[in-house]
Amino acid sequence: MNKRALAVMFLIVAGGGMEGATAAPNSVAGGGDSMVVGFNANDGCDDLLECIGNFGADAGSSFATGSSGPSIRTYLGATGVNTQQANGATWMANGPSQSAAMINAGGAHTVVLSFGGNDLLQPLGGTMPTKDEIRTKVRASFDTLCNAPSGSRPAQVIVSAVPKVTHLRTLMKDRKHFAFETCQGIWDNFAGPVSKDLKVCDVHWWNPISWLCGIANLLQKWTNWVDGLKNAVVWAWDQFGTPKFPGGYVLNSAAPESNRTLAAARQVEYNQVLAEEIAAYNGRNGVKFVFSGAVGDYLFDASQVSQLDCFHPNRVGQKAVAQMVWNQVRANVYPMGVYGGATGPGTNDTTASIDTVAPVIATGWTGSWQNNYTQLRQSVPTARGNATDLSGDLTVLELWAQNYGYDSSYACVGGSGCYLGKVREANRVHDVMIDFYSYDGYLDDAGRWDYWRVNVKPQDNRGNGTTIFYGAWY
Repeated sequence: MNKRALAVMFLIVAGGGMEGATAAPNSVAGGGDSMVVGFNANDGCDDLLECIGNFGADAGSSFATGSSGPSIRTYLGATGVNTQQANGATWMANGPSQSAAMINAGGAHTVVLSFGGNDLLQPLGGTMPTKDEIRTKVRASFDTLCNAPSGSRPAQVIVSAVPKVTHLRTLMKDRKHFAFETCQGIWDNFAGPVSKDLKVCDVHWWNPISWLCGIANLLQKWTNWVDGLKNAVVWAWDQFGTPKFPGGYVLNSAAPESNRTLAAARQVEYNQVLAEEIAAYNGRNGVKFVFSGAVGDYLFDASQVSQLDCFHPNRVGQKAVAQMVWNQVRANVYPMGVYGGATGPGTNDTTASIDTVAPVIATGWTGSWQNNYTQLRQSVPTARGNATDLSGDLTVLELWAQNYGYDSSYACVGGSGCYLGKVREANRVHDVMIDFYSYDGYLDDAGRWDYWRVNVKPQDNRGNGTTIFYGAWY
């Protein structure tokens, strides 16, 4: 069996129109909490000082708005970003206000929302909101987005589910933290035993004061260097006063088990609310609402969790979240610039006696690989075959993808390649995006192993058109 193959091809085309809505047509907006911020995702460190320096937001790694790896932003090819997400944000305190801030900042074509984890992660002794309270805030957030003025109203809103925070606690509590003997030690307000293996700093060739590391590591036996870690965490969470690790309701060892049982139940309820409200709001004022429940069911493994706090997704985890959310929503979302996905009514068809000339490919056909060679994009301009042939403006494109044959694991060499299907919109420039997937559902870097091209056959509304135009190799 081939190890790599073209399992799925996803096509989207630019154009169409939701009446009046033009919000930042090449922009993605992010709303949500620390997961959307990319908090503590950069956990590539091996000593206290280096790890303290990595605490905080790693915006480039955000599964929603990040630019340095897989994200909803990069999958859609958005060039702009409207970031309203904030560490510690909740549906209750921040959902509606972040939506309002997005609109006030000019809006975005696509909005990505991910709240709920912190609604569960109350302080020790706190109270979680009920599902009805969450529903009220979800509705207020959605109302703000779909009732926005047309110039700032989004084309679509992608909402990611609330993760299983109790699973993360079970998974990580007994594992070793870089500064504490266990992760429970940092969660218990930094009161756990300090790791016997803790290094204050490590010798690196680029560090001119590396010679001090030996002394610092020796002094660690008598000095509480972990105070520096406490201060870093306090700063990163924008807290003041006595250092406390957030989420004590679930994470602190002093919390009764009944807290975690209730939190697990509420997580399910919150996601039910999201699914119900998204179904109810979908299409309101022309705004598409799409729900991804993938994160709500996902069981992270330790390699995907940040060693900085034993809780947030690291860069590997953020990549996994981006892939699972995108895999779930990609068939139901508009590409950048599309508002409503209208395909044209065909009312401009001319009579059969003069509508006999097929549309043609115009000059300016371009393409490129994106997202580490997993996505082939093409911009294909078409033109009327005859100046009087109005239906040539409503071109249907039949598409094929063809590989050159350097990699035998692909089976799209012969003829015109692998048939993809038809796309049709009332546009003269058609943007086509093809995602390559392996059999196990992960994005596949097809462009690293072979040349590919897209072949198209343009047809008008009356079916005129039999010529296949062959694209350039990429």
